[in-house]
Amino acid sequence: MVVLDGFGVGATPDCPPAEADRHTLRHVAGDGPLALPTLASLGLHRLAPDAVDEQPLRGAHGRLAPMHPGADTYLGHQELMGGLLSRVELKLMEDVGDTVRDALVAAGYRVEPLVDGQSMLLVDGVAVVHDNMEARARLNINVTASLDDIDFDALSEIGFAVRRAVNVSRVIVVGSRGYDVDDIRAHIVDRGEGQIGVDTPGLGVYNEHYQVRHLGLDFPAEQQLPTRVADAGGEVVLLGKAADVVRCEGAVRENLVPTAEVLGAAVRHLETMERGLIVANVQETDLAGHEQDRDRYLSVLQLVDAGLPDLIDRLGPEDFLFITADHGNDPTSGSSRHTREHVPLLAYGESFAAVDLGTRSSLADVGATVAELLGVEAPESGDSFAKEILCSST
Repeated sequence: MVVLDGFGVGATPDCPPAEADRHTLRHVAGDGPLALPTLASLGLHRLAPDAVDEQPLRGAHGRLAPMHPGADTYLGHQELMGGLLSRVELKLMEDVGDTVRDALVAAGYRVEPLVDGQSMLLVDGVAVVHDNMEARARLNINVTASLDDIDFDALSEIGFAVRRAVNVSRVIVVGSRGYDVDDIRAHIVDRGEGQIGVDTPGLGVYNEHYQVRHLGLDFPAEQQLPTRVADAGGEVVLLGKAADVVRCEGAVRENLVPTAEVLGAAVRHLETMERGLIVANVQETDLAGHEQDRDRYLSVLQLVDAGLPDLIDRLGPEDFLFITADHGNDPTSGSSRHTREHVPLLAYGESFAAVDLGTRSSLADVGATVAELLGVEAPESGDSFAKEILCSST
């Protein structure tokens, strides 16, 4: 399963009215259709014919509508893996700031306001706890610092203390080099309605020193696809951001960001795996969206398209490939935030028919389908479409 982080194919009906024109793929394409021959042949052309050059079709294809609130990487991956999302609380720092401060003080930290009268907290003079500004409001809280001032493990400990205090989707620990607390103050963004945080792309965190840890809200991992596969004796490999946001005890994890490394690792594990599941997250699409860099986004898509044949060529008769996403991140939106969009569903295998699967009501349908194809117990949510792609091929 290849997850193109932040790759949307058109706004959902329930998106905010001001975002009804969001369409990551179409806006990356700009004035002319993109030459993405591999993705097009798997069905991407059918999802946006004006955005991608046509190729002979060999994959089942459709769209997935997110059930999770907003547009979020962690919740998107939980949904893809078949996890129910009922435990998430939607909170801003102004709602939980006192609770977070008390938890940090109890853990031995010195805590003060970053700016008087605002909700952001300064911890030990170096780390800032604030509303995440890159996803929908109330989903995530960030813990941001310069690795010139604190090492990443110590910064992560602050993140763990915040995680224990709140039930938002994610607490995201972010560190890099080349800035200080004064620079963080200079990159404060107020979105209104209480959402105040740090513009991390503008701060310059996404450089060669960038480190991140996604501390997600606990879900019953034993009822999600990866654990179902592991319990049935299969190997589970989590690559890229999936190593952070997908839970599975005993899984092989490789935290990678460069797209070529993520795809290369997927090929390497596919060559040696007898039975199991590989989940590979391509994060650089999402980073390009946050940076509002259409050209970078396009170059990452081209890199993915060029790398996929190495995976496809190694698929045996009982192997299959799914390509999807967790949310949208339109690099022309004028905002660094994720966009609430449908995501693509591309499925390929020797026994699959190139059928149109339409628009499905949950990302969880992917996890349910993979479980049925692997012959393992179904995850707690999602409707399998395995029979639609298999029966049509006979």
